[in-house]
Amino acid sequence: MRARTDPKTGEVVNDVEPRQFDQFLRELSEGATNSELSDALWDLVDRVQDTGKAGVLTLQIAVGFDGQGRIQVKDNVNLKLPEFSRPTTAFFVDKQGNATRRDPNQPELPSLEAKRNQKEVQ
Repeated sequence: MRARTDPKTGEVVNDVEPRQFDQFLRELSEGATNSELSDALWDLVDRVQDTGKAGVLTLQIAVGFDGQGRIQVKDNVNLKLPEFSRPTTAFFVDKQGNATRRDPNQPELPSLEAKRNQKEVQ
């Protein structure tokens, strides 16, 4: 059972029925937050299906009191989309300590271009 005491009059109201959150959300930022959340949820569901990984959509609501009978509500929407897996690339380390795709322990095969250049010189 919820009860609320009016800070100005001291009147107590028993059996308070909280307002439905979706009604509040529709009015928050004049509906812009609801639209932003709808778009973000669609993007999240789409990316989760594409990556097979989880993501997070967070709505943060901060409520302050202005001392004159009004509350100030500020919201923040945060979307963390799952990242696509990035492929790995194997490299070798040469004698100078540099990363190279060519194995420095294997002899180098002459390229077609090098063979063509030899034929042109002869």
